[in-house]
Amino acid sequence: MRILDRYVLRECGITIALATAAFVFVLVAGNVAQQVIGAISAGRVDAWQALELVGLLFPTVIPYALPMGMLTGILITFGRLGAEGEVTAMKAAGLSLWRIAQPVWLVVALLTVFSAWLNLEAGPESEDGFQRILVGAAASNPAGLIIPGRLNRQFKGLLIRAEEKDGDVLRDFRLWQVDAHGIISQTLHASRARLEATYDSAHKPVLRVHLTQATLMTRDTQDNLGAKPPSFTSAKDAVLDFPRDDSGRMNYVKRLRMMTGSELVAAMKSGWQLPPDAPEAEKVKERMQLKVQLMLRVATALSVFSLSLLAVPLAVSVGRSETNVNAGLALGVALSYYLMTSMASWVKVPALHPELLVLLPNFVVMGFALWLMRRAGGK
Repeated sequence: MRILDRYVLRECGITIALATAAFVFVLVAGNVAQQVIGAISAGRVDAWQALELVGLLFPTVIPYALPMGMLTGILITFGRLGAEGEVTAMKAAGLSLWRIAQPVWLVVALLTVFSAWLNLEAGPESEDGFQRILVGAAASNPAGLIIPGRLNRQFKGLLIRAEEKDGDVLRDFRLWQVDAHGIISQTLHASRARLEATYDSAHKPVLRVHLTQATLMTRDTQDNLGAKPPSFTSAKDAVLDFPRDDSGRMNYVKRLRMMTGSELVAAMKSGWQLPPDAPEAEKVKERMQLKVQLMLRVATALSVFSLSLLAVPLAVSVGRSETNVNAGLALGVALSYYLMTSMASWVKVPALHPELLVLLPNFVVMGFALWLMRRAGGK
C-alpha cells in the first residue's frame, strides 16, 4: 500500500506543482505588466523597490492559483490513470476510489490550511505593503505621478499636465490652481519644471515647483463678472510653493482587500468607516460588507478542498489521457465555480445573508463531487 500511495502522490504532486507554478506565473506576470512596469516607467519606483513589489505579489496570487493548480493537476493525473486502466486495476484489487486518492486528500487538507493562512493573513499584509511602497515612492517623487500627455488630478487643488518627461524633469509643463468652488485662479506654463515634496519656512507641507521659462497668469476669482483682467508674470527661472494638506504624502486608505482576518473581525465589532452616531441601517450594511469579505477569503481557501474533491471522480468519469482536454475541463469547472461565487457576492441585501451565500458554491461542488464518487465506484 505504501508503494501505491507514493506512486499516486508522486504522479499528482509533480503535475500539481507544474500546473500551480504555471498559474502563479501568469497571474504574477499580469500584475507586473499592469502595475510594476507602469510604476518603473513613470519613475515612481527604483529597481530595488520593483523587486520588492514583485516579491509581494506572490502571497496575493497564490491563493487564486492554488485551487486552479490542484484541480488541473489532479484532473490530468487521474485522467491519465483512468484512461490507461490503472484505476480499474486498483479497483479490481479491492481498493475503492477513496482509498486510491487517500494520499492526495492528506496533501489537499494541508494545502487548504495553508491557503486559509494566505487568504486571511499573509495575502492582505502583502497587498498592504505593495500599496504602501507605491504611495511612499510617489510621495518622495511627485513627478512619478505625472504621465506625459495626461491630466493629473492627484494633487488637491491642482491640475497638472506635461507633454514629455525625462527622469524627474517635466517638459512643456502646465499647472492650473483651482479654488474650493472649482474655478481656476492661476494658470502656469513653463518649458521645463521639476516637482519636490517639501516644507515651507512655517513647516507646512508644500509642493515646490522649480520652473524654467515660466509664464504665470493670475485671475481674481472674487470678480465673478470678470471686470478685472488677469495679471501676467514671466520669469526665466522661478520657484513656487503650493500648499498641501496631506502632510506631504498622498492619502492612503487601507481597503477591504488589505485587511487581515483579525482586522475584519475587529472592524465588525468597533466599526470601520462610519462614525459612532451613524444610522443603524448603515452600520448593518457596513458589517455585511466586512462579513462578505471575510467569508470570501474562507471560501477561496475552501475551494482548494472542494475543487480537488471534484477533480478525482470527474477525471475517472471522463477517462481522457489528453492533457489539453483535461486542462480545458479544469478551466471550465473553475470558471463555473468562480461565476457562482461572484454572483453570490453581488447580493447586497443583509436579510439574504450574502456572507453565507458566498460559501454555497463550495457545498454545491462538494455535493456534486460526492455524487460522482458514488457513480465512479468510490464507496
